[in-house]
Amino acid sequence: MTPFQPIFATRQALKIAEMRQLLTAAGIAADPTVVHPEELEPIMSGAGNCLVIVDGESLPQLDTLARLRRLSPGSYVVIWTERLSTEMLLATMELGLHGLLSSRLPADEAALALRRICLGERLLRFDSTPESPDPGRQVAESPTFDAQWMLDGVADSKLRET
Repeated sequence: MTPFQPIFATRQALKIAEMRQLLTAAGIAADPTVVHPEELEPIMSGAGNCLVIVDGESLPQLDTLARLRRLSPGSYVVIWTERLSTEMLLATMELGLHGLLSSRLPADEAALALRRICLGERLLRFDSTPESPDPGRQVAESPTFDAQWMLDGVADSKLRET
């Protein structure tokens, strides 16, 4: 489905099988190159355009992610995480990453989101189900919008700054 070589950056070997299943469900037939996050720069410098999926629990420093974007501007970079953090959300928007996906999404939703990213969309998809809500606390439903407009706005403002 995609001309991009998939690369999965993680330090957790147990996540590799799950990533392979996600890529297959998204129609990406190529087996991912699995690397530690600190190996991304040399791999990406010689690989051409890649679909880089970074395990959120193995997230490199923000300056490293920025260098990766400059090193391979035609590559798509996605953070795939179980736990969303403010740092990941800001990195996705400020650095113009292509996506932030929850590893807790149902398989069909995650595959669809990855396919959309491979078609050029930038989006954020989180699992909106709280783990164990406090029964005495009202929890607002998570918004069901794609954050495409936020990502585009941040990317546009970064372009104007340069």
